[in-house]
Amino acid sequence: MAASGVALFARIGEDEGAAGDVYPSGRYDPEAAARYFSRRPLQTLRRFAAIAGPSAGFGARVALDVATGNTQTNEATRAAELLAILAALGPTFIKVGQALSIRSDLLSEAYCEALATLQDACPPFDDAEARALIAAELGVGRAADVFDELTPTPIASASLGQVYRGYVDDGDERVRVAVKVQRPDVAETIALDLHLLRVVGAPLRKIANLNTDLVGIVDAWGVRFVDELDYRREAKNARNFIDSISQTPLADAVFAPKPVEAASSRRVLATRWVDGQRLDADVGADDDTARKRVSALCGVAMNAYLTMMLETGLLHADPHPGNLIVEADTGRLAILDWGLVTELDPGLQVAYIEHIAHLVAKDYASVPADLVKLGFVPEGYEEAIAGGDAVQVLSDVVGQMRALADRQGNLFRLPPYFAYIARAFSVLEGIGLQNDPDYAIVGECLPYVSQRLLSDPSPRVAAAL
Repeated sequence: MAASGVALFARIGEDEGAAGDVYPSGRYDPEAAARYFSRRPLQTLRRFAAIAGPSAGFGARVALDVATGNTQTNEATRAAELLAILAALGPTFIKVGQALSIRSDLLSEAYCEALATLQDACPPFDDAEARALIAAELGVGRAADVFDELTPTPIASASLGQVYRGYVDDGDERVRVAVKVQRPDVAETIALDLHLLRVVGAPLRKIANLNTDLVGIVDAWGVRFVDELDYRREAKNARNFIDSISQTPLADAVFAPKPVEAASSRRVLATRWVDGQRLDADVGADDDTARKRVSALCGVAMNAYLTMMLETGLLHADPHPGNLIVEADTGRLAILDWGLVTELDPGLQVAYIEHIAHLVAKDYASVPADLVKLGFVPEGYEEAIAGGDAVQVLSDVVGQMRALADRQGNLFRLPPYFAYIARAFSVLEGIGLQNDPDYAIVGECLPYVSQRLLSDPSPRVAAAL
């Protein structure tokens, strides 16, 4: 069992031979997955049939809507059906649905809204199995050799794993922790699903005459999904945020729960427990003080995400309200769950600052070149995009992104990183607007952007200022 701490993927039935690692490098590798599952045809065919049945039925109903002119009439119904199908197909498709919920360039508003409600929850697996996995991963005889007073059952359960609460020694301190334990079979399931999605991606693109690179989208998902299964990466992401945010004016306002290294591994993660409530818990409260506190904390969150986006370069990409907790005794904002992140290199950060400056200054002639630098438009298409309506739409970018992609799909694309940025800010703005109809995202962000322009020594940033 101890070897499973190194092995990323679970074993399959004896009828198809002993399983090794799907990805020997520990990172997403579609060629390695193709070799691995080519030796396991029965497993692959069974899963393909489980996916193909409901998918084909849904596709037929959508095709009938198109043929009969009932697409808009039945769109909300079809979106609800898709939601149910993805939830039933398990963790990969729950993650796919969550990723698609922010791709307004690919799906209509009805589908995006439905998928945004997709809950990553499912029944817990056996507690004895979870404790055995903890012991094997941490190299001890029993889970109790590391964790004291571990809750007898999970306090939360999701598609990738489940969470317990307990106590552990962290240096000279005995601290309360959240203990996340990965499901034993989830990694190979995700690897097989990604392999099958990749196999059907290219022919589906041709059949449907799509401009979108479906295989490229699956590969982008694959990198993130597989990285999210390695809890050591999640711990590293949290530590990086803790270190970087401590060097900013937000050091006393926002934090990530500290990982406990000695009690963590690839498939077990212990982080310090945070007592508090969700950021949106007081939304709409009768207490004026509580509403003001929510608005202030939304501002803190906005500026924390701007700092990640334009300064530290590591952006938390899963900002749903359950991951934003207000600490009870300090009022600080805790950002949980660092498994899903996206990285922005320094050149991209400066390009964003330049783009903001050009829009604010109404220097629309510079916008086409900005769009190339930011990855929205392929290099060499600046003149073509300048001749259309992209510049006008980009001054109101988030609200009309899908319309632009529909009209100029051969020129305009949404880079994957931008979808996560848009999601983060739309979630935070949504909480702010629920709490205060006059909440303005620009008012929260402008002070930070101004400070960033004034303090950055880069000649490009100085020119933008």
